[in-house]
Amino acid sequence: MDLLMSDVRLFVKAVEVGGLTQAADALSVPKASASRQLKRLEALVGHTLLHRGGGHFGLTGEGREFFSTAKDVLEAVDQALSQLSNTNEALTGQLRVSVPGYVGRELLSAHLSGFMAAHPQLKLTVDVGSERVDLFREDADVVIRVGLEGCEDLVARRIKKQPLVLCAAPSYLERHPEIKGIDDLSGHYFLTSGPERHAMEMAIPGVDREHVVRAAGVFRANDPELLLRLACSAGGIALVPLLCARSAIQSGSLVTVLPSFELTPEELNLMYLPARRNTRKIRTFVDFIFKALEQA
Repeated sequence: MDLLMSDVRLFVKAVEVGGLTQAADALSVPKASASRQLKRLEALVGHTLLHRGGGHFGLTGEGREFFSTAKDVLEAVDQALSQLSNTNEALTGQLRVSVPGYVGRELLSAHLSGFMAAHPQLKLTVDVGSERVDLFREDADVVIRVGLEGCEDLVARRIKKQPLVLCAAPSYLERHPEIKGIDDLSGHYFLTSGPERHAMEMAIPGVDREHVVRAAGVFRANDPELLLRLACSAGGIALVPLLCARSAIQSGSLVTVLPSFELTPEELNLMYLPARRNTRKIRTFVDFIFKALEQA
């Protein structure tokens, strides 16, 4: 029995829309035919791919493994057909992008409308948050992350370096001795999204080396906006991306601490699966992001 692309396409669509009936409607396939197609595909691969019946619908373990590969194959076939027929054909389908909150708000928001206007038939979904997503589990097509942790099996391209800043409210600084050097940071309260350390230690990422100071307390959160709000309330010295703190510093709500001390910037990286590197919609989005953020 030969594998039929129509059966694979139906299976992938069923997973994407959450049901066989919905997939049949989306592909204009009779519902009875859709059920036969799925059974034919499962017979060919020798495994049940979908749990269905009793109000429950979802991937089996084998179905999850097959779905990832099948989706890549379909996109590669669609891309090849598109290139042969018309390289200028409009982008269609869905593109899911995951970005940290501040990257979405401060960097992408001003540019995404241009991308959507250029590709109106492409359904773009942007997940803005700090939680890590797993590209291998199909949580997203493209992710933007700070750093390179966990990217060993991914295509990773650095977008830009993002400067960091130490800042605090004037009212907080007035209650403490003047900070003239890195050693003067000992005994302060810190607000950071940095990695967990000893409860009373704060790591300051200098370009020369990492400086560890004894802290009065360290509050950690994965949202720079929350850290800035606490800093503005005189909660301590915040270590955040300069992009997030710039307006508060310009308004005087926050003051730069040790402005001459050079901090190691964060690296923003764009990542996607190697199997998707030639997918037209991903390639188009990646090119757009690099061009849009070139001067940001």
